[in-house]
Amino acid sequence: MTAAYTNKYVSDIPLKRPQETFTDDPGSLDEVCLKDLVFDLANDVKDVNKLHSFHAVAIFQSLLEDLIHLGENRDAFVRFRRQQLELYSLDIDDLQAEARQSKLDESPPESHELSCDGPLPVVDQHNVQKIDTSGIPSVLPDTPEHNLDTAATEPNRALMSQENASVQSLVTQSTDTENENENSVGKGLKLILTELLVQTTSLDMPLDPITCHNIARLQREVLFHMQPKVQTQAEHLLRCFSLAKAPPISIAQFLVRIKTYSPSISVSVYIHSAYMIYKLCVLLDVVTLTPLNVYRFILALLRCLTKKLEDVHQKQKSFATVGGVAPKDLGKIEVSFLYLLNFKLVVSEHILDRFLTKDFVALRAFCDGLDRNEVD
Repeated sequence: MTAAYTNKYVSDIPLKRPQETFTDDPGSLDEVCLKDLVFDLANDVKDVNKLHSFHAVAIFQSLLEDLIHLGENRDAFVRFRRQQLELYSLDIDDLQAEARQSKLDESPPESHELSCDGPLPVVDQHNVQKIDTSGIPSVLPDTPEHNLDTAATEPNRALMSQENASVQSLVTQSTDTENENENSVGKGLKLILTELLVQTTSLDMPLDPITCHNIARLQREVLFHMQPKVQTQAEHLLRCFSLAKAPPISIAQFLVRIKTYSPSISVSVYIHSAYMIYKLCVLLDVVTLTPLNVYRFILALLRCLTKKLEDVHQKQKSFATVGGVAPKDLGKIEVSFLYLLNFKLVVSEHILDRFLTKDFVALRAFCDGLDRNEVD
């Protein structure tokens, strides 16, 4: 038993042994104790501003492994998702019922059927000019034929491909813009006075800022991703993330490789990535993580959020080499990830702190309970 520490000047007053008031930053991922880290997050000892980069990598790794574990146990995933949505006052049964009702309320387009007793008359193209059209109202304006747009007189205009139509619209739009620019030459530019801007601009804090949690906004996002068209699009987008077989490297080794050869990735990027994949998998139920698609999701998350958050980032070809993919494939999975998330990448520090102290801690506790039940 260690004797109590005493000061020689006041020998009659026993003093506690001086304790360490700081901890050294981890030098590797193995030095991070996940249980201690979860305890610190749950008790507000650490937050997003007090994490080391290896702490952020450990959180990201643990989250990915837990989500894969939940994806293999669908019943457990449904229970956990229900619990998390209830924290936002959202009931999954009510959301599903509302999604089904909105689907039924969508009226199908009217189908105009042709009803005639006999066969449709066939018009000879050589005798088109001989047909009496005096009783038929003209759709086109009374303008000479040489002034009409050629696209309006084409017989197969309705059968144009979507690509040609879009190109034509772009050409028409650019032509209109050029005409407007030509007409505006000689006319003075209309500038808005600064006094008017000051009078009409409100600098008050908005009542519903996008950087804070909002139940109505989350409900709209969940209902949006429940639409059949959106789900079909998500299934198509998820194909580019799946591999034929799992690579011979663990998630931890893959993250350490990225941390080593891409040191510019900040703590904020790792935590943002963890929250985004948690939102896609748990809150929105868009993605089911597996050992075959998790690696490309890691690359897409880190790359997209690095470009969003950091002023300086690694070159595309260099990061693709670190991740073991072709630059073309890296760009493809980035775009697919953005469409899966519906381009909603704005997250505030308040949301990240809540994710770390509430959602991540709850996920760790839930998965630990599953592991204990499986052992028993």
